[in-house]
Formats: sequence, structure tokens, C-alpha cells
Amino acid sequence: MKDLKAIYYGKIELIPGIICDGYVLDNNTAVMSERGAADLLGMKHVSLRSVVATWPPKTLKPFVDKAISVVATLAKVEAKNSPHKGREIIVYNSSMIETIISAYIVASGHNALQKNQLHVGKRCSILVPALIRTALEASIKQACGLSPNIQQIAQQNYVELIKQFGFTCSFDNEIATKKDIVDFLDIPISTLNSFLKKCQDDIHPIKLDHKTIKANGGKATRMNGYSLENVSKIALGMDSVIGIELKKQAFGHLGTIAKPDTKGEIEWQQILAQVFEGFGFHHNYTIGSYRADFFVKDLRLILECNGYDNHQYYDQQQEAQREQLLKQNYSILRFHHKITPEKLFNGILQAKMGKVIKLYEIENVYPKTISLT
Repeated sequence: MKDLKAIYYGKIELIPGIICDGYVLDNNTAVMSERGAADLLGMKHVSLRSVVATWPPKTLKPFVDKAISVVATLAKVEAKNSPHKGREIIVYNSSMIETIISAYIVASGHNALQKNQLHVGKRCSILVPALIRTALEASIKQACGLSPNIQQIAQQNYVELIKQFGFTCSFDNEIATKKDIVDFLDIPISTLNSFLKKCQDDIHPIKLDHKTIKANGGKATRMNGYSLENVSKIALGMDSVIGIELKKQAFGHLGTIAKPDTKGEIEWQQILAQVFEGFGFHHNYTIGSYRADFFVKDLRLILECNGYDNHQYYDQQQEAQREQLLKQNYSILRFHHKITPEKLFNGILQAKMGKVIKLYEIENVYPKTISLT
């Protein structure tokens, strides 16, 4: 096997208060460091190393698939934002961690764990197997600035979670109306309509005929319905109070999931990291209770990358308060992900504290004949 390199780094919080180190290797494998995996499982990292070295432990042997092994892998850290840059670390991929968690859960169910293993079994029972690969793979890559299809990965689990939170559909066959959605998320209908307009290529309504509407007690001649799958996409994509709580329940406290990175944002992360190297450049940086796409600490500069002004379907009052608070101490620039470097850097030169610069007009910022790739 070739020497592996950990090229992306991020922090993951699948269990509130338990923050773990995650990496993505140069072969696109999502992994956790030994210390990160130990924190996740509620073990000391030396204890995890001992468990892996003698895998499977005698107490777990009856509950482990003999065809599945757990092998620690060495990787050299090249991620610039990792505190362990330049070091070789032991890492475990999501499949290996799932194997450990599943073994402890099954053994715990058979009351086969020793006293010093019970706390690990309890921790593992929190991380139910149905969410292991979804949460680890999506969360690690998202935290590292990549763009997994979180909605697709979590779709089935998220639909079930919405039901658990009390969402109900007005029509048979689990078809919801706009009223069902706005009542559940506690948002204005105008906010939902704006979001649906922006996501019309991904969220397709079900056309309900007059007969179906009438049978349900409605008087309208036509109406759009939405599948639970699409309701989950709406709830996942919007930062309503209910939506944020749902995301916490499904993935842990993951602020970046609120706005999955676009391909353009990932490209700009690579460019800006080089431009602002040595200036304290950060991606998905937390400032108080807010999170910035890009933050240049030494320049006190916040950069928000959007394919369009996707903050416009958020609560406008909250967005205004957010900008008002942040611009007191930072300069802010919002830009379209297809902007040319020349236009962006010109905007950066004009940025100053107390001011918000917006470069969204695609026809003005990005001539069709120019490509970033």
C-alpha cells in the first residue's frame, strides 16, 4: 500500500460535547484519528490501541463477524489546518469504527461485557448502527470542506426522524401540503415559496387533481403536494428552529450541514488557502454563534461563497441582525462562486469594517467565456 496522506482536516461532534478529529485521505477515504475514534467510543486512545491489537477481544469474539478485521493505518498529516501537521498518525476508516461499535452493542445486549467495558457499550449504544456510516462519512467530509450528498445519504433516516418529531401529512400515501410544511417548520409561506423556487431542479411537487383534493375536504381546484422525501430535503436545507434541531438529532451538532458546500466553494477554498497562507485562513470558521464560509483572521475578513444569495430564504430579520453584529468587528464580502478572481480580489481590496459587499450578479461578475477550471 502506498504511503497515505491526510490532506483534509475537520472537527466532528456526533454526540453533543464530544468533539473528535476527522480527516480525509488522498485516496478519498474518510477516517478518524486514533485519538478521535477513542473519544467517540468513550475510551482512552491507548485502550483503543490495545483493543485493536488483540482484535477481537475475548468478550467480543462470539459477536464479531470473523470475516471482518480491524487494522490501524498510518497516515502523514498534510492538512494545513490540523494541529498535527507533519506528524504520522494512526487512523481508522468508518467501516472499522462501525465494526467496533456494532460488536460492543451486540455484546452489551447479551450482557457479555466486563465491568470495565460497560461504559464503552453504553457509548456505542448511543451511536446506533443505522447511522454509523451515514454520520461518519458525511460529517467527516463535510467538516473537512468537501461536499458529500448529505441529503441522499441521510434521506431514509431523516424521513423517519421527521415522523418522530410529529410531522403528519394531510393526504394519503404520505403526501404533504405546503401548509403541513410551514406549520411543522414554523416559517412563513413566503419563505417556503422562495426556498422551493431556488430548489426547483431538485424538489419536484406532486400535482394533485381536484378529485383528490375534494376527497380530502379541500375546495381548491389544484394544489401541489410533496413527498416525505422532499419534506426532508426542505427541512434539512433550511435553518428553521425545527430544521436545526432535526439536524442535531440526525448528525450531532454540525453547523456546516446547514449549507452543504458547493463544488465552487471547495475550489475557492483551495485558491484562497494559497492566497492567504500565513494570514490565519480558515474554512467553516465559527464566530460566536455564527459560522463563516471563509475567515482571514489577521485581516478580520469574512468571505461568504454562494451560488446565489441563498441567505434570502432565511429569516431576513435574523440575517440582518447577524450582519449588523459581525460587521462591527469584521469586514464582510459575499460573492457568487463563479466570480472571476480579478473581481473577487478587487472586492476584497474595497472591504472594510462596518461594510458588507455583495457580488452576486452573475452577468456582472462572471463572463461566460471564462472558466475557473
